[in-house]
Amino acid sequence: MALVLCVLPASGMAAEGAQLVDRYCSGCHQPQAGEGSWSRISAQRKTPEGWDMTIARMGIMHGVQVPGEDRRELVKYLADSRGLAPQESAPERALIERRLNRVESFDHPTFQQMCARCHTGGRVLLQRRTEEDWAKLVNFHVGQYQTLEFQSNARDRDWLGVALNDIVPWLGDNFSVQTDAWEAWQQATPVDPTGHFQMWGSWPGQGAFVAAVDIEAAEGDDAYRMTVDGHFLDGRDLQGQGMATLFTGYEWRAQLTLDGQSLLQVLDFSQDIPSGRVLDADDEAMGMPVTLLPEAQETAIEAVLPRGLKAGERTTLAVIGTGLDADALEVGEGVEVIEVLKQESGLLLLEVAVDGSATPGWRTLRQGDATLERELAVYDRVDRLEISPDFAVARVGAEQTPAVSGVFRVEGYLEAEGQQPIALGEVPVNWSVSPWDETAEQDGDVTFAGVMDKASGIFSPSGAGPNPERKYDTNNAGNLRVSATARGQSEAVSDDAQLIVTVQRWNNPPLR
Repeated sequence: MALVLCVLPASGMAAEGAQLVDRYCSGCHQPQAGEGSWSRISAQRKTPEGWDMTIARMGIMHGVQVPGEDRRELVKYLADSRGLAPQESAPERALIERRLNRVESFDHPTFQQMCARCHTGGRVLLQRRTEEDWAKLVNFHVGQYQTLEFQSNARDRDWLGVALNDIVPWLGDNFSVQTDAWEAWQQATPVDPTGHFQMWGSWPGQGAFVAAVDIEAAEGDDAYRMTVDGHFLDGRDLQGQGMATLFTGYEWRAQLTLDGQSLLQVLDFSQDIPSGRVLDADDEAMGMPVTLLPEAQETAIEAVLPRGLKAGERTTLAVIGTGLDADALEVGEGVEVIEVLKQESGLLLLEVAVDGSATPGWRTLRQGDATLERELAVYDRVDRLEISPDFAVARVGAEQTPAVSGVFRVEGYLEAEGQQPIALGEVPVNWSVSPWDETAEQDGDVTFAGVMDKASGIFSPSGAGPNPERKYDTNNAGNLRVSATARGQSEAVSDDAQLIVTVQRWNNPPLR
């Protein structure tokens, strides 16, 4: 079952949240000494998604039915009073933002085998528990999942002994419910997310964009309304609106409509410049990292889009910052501003032309004392490409279980002897797929698994279900080589990645 944390405005205050715990949870989790304390519940801390998944599991396994509005308020109360501090959640932001195709690594030598074989290790590390409660979690797994020891390749060892005597003490020492970070965060000044921001990113299949974002308080407890008004760099408008809730004082969760498409937004507002991800809840690969720059008094140049300007070409350059003035901005040697397309304090959209004989390398943007270095480069060629991710999984789909796309990006690099490579950002390439190995070629994986868009790097998987046209009526799975080749160069420059196209996931919780 797919779970999506609902982020409509929550209106419950702390006292009302505690009353909801008493109403829905205290039949099994007995109240303890002290205000707002219950067995098991008070021995844990989790993300908003973690608490939402707990409530869902109580419904599935124990028949606890919590109506939608009460569930939102209950998650809000639990995440606020028993959440994670920013520095505790920071190592696993990729999991919170549902970035697929990441590779995990852990300090503990057996944690991968003991815990991270059935779900991500990050799902464990986004919790804090007492050592006693970590032990109870192990015992719960043994009772709930009878084949656990076989799944964990544990027939050659004392699996339960290792779990209780090795893993549990390690978790108790390193992921305790009581930490200095959490104590400090509870005493911190509350974050105010309201105001005017510039948001930028690169939408898969659509291109780079910059948008003004206004956030204002709405009715409810930590509820906010946002409006988005911006442009893609090719001139198309980008508009939208949304509602959000701020959990734990910094965990921003919004439901957005941008260009008519329903999206989720996950941000970390504990940073001076909030950042995170916008994604399609039905196809989480179709997402984009975004950054929000708050309005400020001092002049600053924070970012540019694109990062690479090709010699001899005209393009639209977005300069993002505060207190910007096109007349006072210097864009670097060999780069000429032809027209100011848009001018605001936080954004300049400029049509620029790069001299065909301009020397390749970094350009410094300057306005008065404000500078931006090593973020904008001129190039005459691409020497190297780097695809990300270098290994990806896509999934075939059907009506009830939508396909998960393969979404690839490519970074171009300019390399000169004796110098550090210059990262150019995304550069124009042609995308293609081919069989990864001989078996994939014999099975016709390129024909059946799906279609790669030549321009965008988005792979659309085929439909799910047995295919009578394939050997053994197998599904439309495949093992493919994804290739990106730089456009418009006399010397071919390319890079490869691997894409596995496989079957659907039937259980899609927000933290896997």
